[in-house]
Amino acid sequence: MRKIITLLIISVILSCQNTTSPVQPKLGEEFEIEFGKQITIPEEGISLQFSDVLEDSRCPKGVTCVWAGNAEIVIQLNDAEANLNTYLEPKQTNIHEYKVQLLSLNPYPKYNVELENKDYSAKLLITKN
Repeated sequence: MRKIITLLIISVILSCQNTTSPVQPKLGEEFEIEFGKQITIPEEGISLQFSDVLEDSRCPKGVTCVWAGNAEIVIQLNDAEANLNTYLEPKQTNIHEYKVQLLSLNPYPKYNVELENKDYSAKLLITKN
């Protein structure tokens, strides 16, 4: 009996360690969202999704480039869609009564390493206008 209880406790502890809580951002706080994921801000009644990476021409680490390059992503806020950039404009957009800013896009490119959309995460900031 003691072994069964010990095994139950261990399995509960291990299952709790393997769960990840979803991102619960708040207005005015930076947060990171993975490609394809959707987050909500329930108190504002909004949902946001990082839905596409249109380009990533940022100069890879370890390479000398003529210009810094740019990455462009697509985000959806409720029923509206917007493109945001890391270097070019727009880096932020107004959707409904909210301002959405792209602060960074990770990972940063490396020479001879191909990235897929699923590899990306975007750091964003949402504020109210």
